[in-house]
Amino acid sequence: MFANFTARHFRVILILGLVLLSLSTVVNAQDDVPRERTLIFENISERVTSPENYNPFLPSTLLHAGLQQVGLESLFYYNYETGEMMPWLAESYEYNEDFTVATIRLRDGVTWSDGEAFTADDVVFTLNMLKENAPALGGWSVDAQTWVADVQAVDSLTVSITLTGTNPRYVFNAFGVRIYGVTFILPKHIWEGQDPVTFSNFDLEKGWPISTSPYQLVASTTTETVWDRRDNWWGAATGFHELPAPERIIFQTAGSEERRAAMATNNELDTLWLMGRSTFETVMAQNSDVSSWYAEPPYAYLDPCPRHLTVNAMVPPFDNPDVRWAISYAIDRDVVVDIGWEGLTAVGQWIMPDYGPLKPYIENAADLFAQYPTLEYNLDKVNDLMTGAGFTKGGDDLWVDAGGQRVTMDIVIRQGEADQVKMAPVVAELLRRAGFDATFTLQDIAAFSDTLNNGRAGAWLDVACGAVADPYVTLDNYHSRHARPIGEIATGMRSRWSNAAYDEIVDQMAVTSSDDPAMLDLFNDALAIWLPELPTITLTQASLLSSFNSHYWTNWPDENNNYVHPGHWWATALILVMNVEPTQ
Repeated sequence: MFANFTARHFRVILILGLVLLSLSTVVNAQDDVPRERTLIFENISERVTSPENYNPFLPSTLLHAGLQQVGLESLFYYNYETGEMMPWLAESYEYNEDFTVATIRLRDGVTWSDGEAFTADDVVFTLNMLKENAPALGGWSVDAQTWVADVQAVDSLTVSITLTGTNPRYVFNAFGVRIYGVTFILPKHIWEGQDPVTFSNFDLEKGWPISTSPYQLVASTTTETVWDRRDNWWGAATGFHELPAPERIIFQTAGSEERRAAMATNNELDTLWLMGRSTFETVMAQNSDVSSWYAEPPYAYLDPCPRHLTVNAMVPPFDNPDVRWAISYAIDRDVVVDIGWEGLTAVGQWIMPDYGPLKPYIENAADLFAQYPTLEYNLDKVNDLMTGAGFTKGGDDLWVDAGGQRVTMDIVIRQGEADQVKMAPVVAELLRRAGFDATFTLQDIAAFSDTLNNGRAGAWLDVACGAVADPYVTLDNYHSRHARPIGEIATGMRSRWSNAAYDEIVDQMAVTSSDDPAMLDLFNDALAIWLPELPTITLTQASLLSSFNSHYWTNWPDENNNYVHPGHWWATALILVMNVEPTQ
C-alpha cells in the first residue's frame, strides 16, 4: 500500500496529525444529545456570512447551512437516480389539456412547526409574494412573475395555478428541487405583513424559522448551525413517514481541505465536502469508514452542475464575442482537469451534465460544435482574434486596447467551492500566458452573490445548474429577461447577455414537451445563436469527490445503494436524513 504513496500523501498525513491536535469538540451547542445520535454535516462554505438570516429567497442567504437540507420541506423532490417526482408536502399534480393550468393537491394533515395547518392559502400567498417582489427575491421571483398569471385556492388542499402560457415543465421546474431551483412554500400567518426583501425570518425564542420540517433550528453562528428533531412532526403523526433517526443535526464549517480531512479521520464529520484525490486516498487509508459514491477511481458522482467561466457581457471588452472566444481558446481544459481536479473529472463540451437524456442533444449538434470548437486550445487563434478586435501586446506581453489599457480579468471565486478554488489559479495562469492580465479573488457567499447580482464582477467561475431531463432550463438561464442593467439584480446565469432571436427559440422550447422530437431542432437553432456569441466559456464536468463517514451512521447512498443522489448540500439531503441508520 505504502509503495503507492507520494510526497503529497505524506504531507497530508503530517498536516492531519497537526490539525488533529488543535481540533476542539464539534458539538458546542447543547450537550444533551450523544454523538451516536447526532448527525454532523459539513457546511460546504467557509463560513455562514449571515447567521441570523433565514429568508430562503434572498439571493445572499446561505442555504447550505441546513435551511434547505433539513430546515424546509418541498412539495415534491425530484430523484435523479430514479427519475421520479417524489410527492412530499403535495400528493399529486396534473395539467389541463394544453398545459396552461396546473392543479396541485396537497397532503392532508401537514402542519407548521407552531401547530398551524399547512394549506393552499400558504401556496397562494408564496407565489403572489414572489411575483410582487421580482427580481429582488432572485430567480424564484422572476420565474413566478414570468409564468404565474393567477393562483387560487380551490379548497384548503387544492391549488389551481393559471400559467401565462403553455408550460408542460412548470411544476417540475418550480417545485422539483434542483439544488437552488425549488420554490419553498412559506407560512402565510408569519410572513403576511412582512417586507420579504428585508425580513430575516429568524427569532429562536419565537421558533423562527417556522417550517413543516421534522427539525427545528436551535442555534446559529458563523461556523455552526444546530437543528433538533421535532417529535411532533406531521409526517410521523399522520403515518406518512417514521421519524428520522438522528435526534440532532449539526452543520459544521471545516474550512480547508486539510482540516476537513483531519476531521474525517477523527470521525468528527459524517458528510464531507470535496477533497482532492490524494487527500481522499490518504483519509481512506487511515479511516476505512470513509467512502464515496464509487469504491474505485474516479470515486466521484457526476454532479448536474458543470463548471464554467463567465464574463459580464455588458462590460467592455467582454461585450465583444471575439474577445470571449479568444478567452476560450486561451484555456487548455486538459490542464484544468489534470491539476485542478487531479484527473477525476472530464472536460465539458457544453454547460450541461453528461447525463443520458441530454446526450442526444449534444450528439445531434456535432456539426455546430465542429464549427465552434468550445474545447479547443489554440494560442494562434487567441492572437488572431485579439489583433482583429484592435488589441496589441505591450512590452510585458499583455493585451492592451488602443488607449494602452490592459485587458484585465479579476476572476471572482466563491469561498467554499473547493473545486473552483483549485481551478482558479490554473485558469488565471493559462489566461495570463495568453496575454490577459488575469488574477482571481475569493469572496464569501454574500459578497459573491451581491457582486454577480449587481454586475460589479467582470469575470467569475461558477456552476451551471439547470438541465437534467432536457436542455430547456440551461438555455432559459440566458433568456433576456435575466439580463438586467448593471446595478440591478440579474438572475439566471447573470451573464447579462441578451439576444431577441434566441429568446424566441427558448420561448418555443418552453411550450414544447421534453419528449417532442422538435426539441432537438429547437436546441440546434438556439445553439446556432449561442455558440457564435459564447456568453459563457465552458470548462469541465463536475465529478464531485464528496464522501460519507459510516462510523456513526450507515445506509448512505452509493453506486450499489442508489436510492437518491449523494448531494448532501442539496434539498434532497432530507431524503438522506430519512434513510440513514445508526451504526451503533
